[in-house]
Amino acid sequence: YIEMKKLIICLILLCVGNNWAHAQGNEVNLSVLENQYKVLQREYSQLKNKVNNLQKQDICLKQQLLQLEEENGKHQSRIDSLQTEVSQLSDAQSSDRKNFNGLINKTDAKVQANETSLSQRILWVGIIGLGAILAIVFVWYLLSRRIKKAQDALQSAQTRLQEESVKLDDKLLEVIEKQIASTSIAPAFGDAQPDHSLAMKVADEIVRIEMNLSRMDASIKGYKQLSKAVQRIKDNFHANGYEIVDMLGLSYNAGMKVIANFVVDETLEPGQQIITGIIKPQINFNGTMIQSAQITVSQNI
Repeated sequence: YIEMKKLIICLILLCVGNNWAHAQGNEVNLSVLENQYKVLQREYSQLKNKVNNLQKQDICLKQQLLQLEEENGKHQSRIDSLQTEVSQLSDAQSSDRKNFNGLINKTDAKVQANETSLSQRILWVGIIGLGAILAIVFVWYLLSRRIKKAQDALQSAQTRLQEESVKLDDKLLEVIEKQIASTSIAPAFGDAQPDHSLAMKVADEIVRIEMNLSRMDASIKGYKQLSKAVQRIKDNFHANGYEIVDMLGLSYNAGMKVIANFVVDETLEPGQQIITGIIKPQINFNGTMIQSAQITVSQNI
């Protein structure tokens, strides 16, 4: 600003000198020079005021610059502090990243180890399961063969027993036929009551044999022969006035004059009652019942 002031003064003097020289050369009136001088003074005063204002502004600007420099120093300190914190955070983050990567690697290793162990266990479980299934199938095959053999043996034994039973019953019927031929079943002399004891015993045996035949297969050896023998005796009975009432398979009703034993059979329809067994048959002589039946009734209540 001092240099600027000097420059302004030089310009003023230069202007004055030029005006003076011009006044000398042209013989200008002194009053004109005075007026010019006054104008230059006013301009100088204005320039001086402007310089003062500029100086004041310079002082304010310097103060503001100092304040800005102080704030800048504070901001720089804050920035340095933040940079330090950022550096610390970066170091901590780097350390955490390393630790986290280490944990991830350990976890991956454990997961891979568990997957390998699980795969091996699944493989062993599959092998053991397959072995168990094969063992079960093998045991089932052996058991089924043994059961089949046992069933065949049981069936064979049952067939032999049935054949032996047929033979025994056939011989029994031969004896009964001979006894019937040699003995009058129901002799009647005048008002004497006939003796039905033999007929009742024979009827009981006939019913027992018929029950056995109902449980046998028709292919059993001697089955047809025994059936014919039973029918012959029944025909003989009928010729002598006796009737063995066939109740097997009939529906039971409470009005029957029988002794009934009831058993539960859920295969029947609800409320259905069927005669499925004859313990003693009903025997009629000349249309009159001389023995009531004792039966087994299957029912589904």
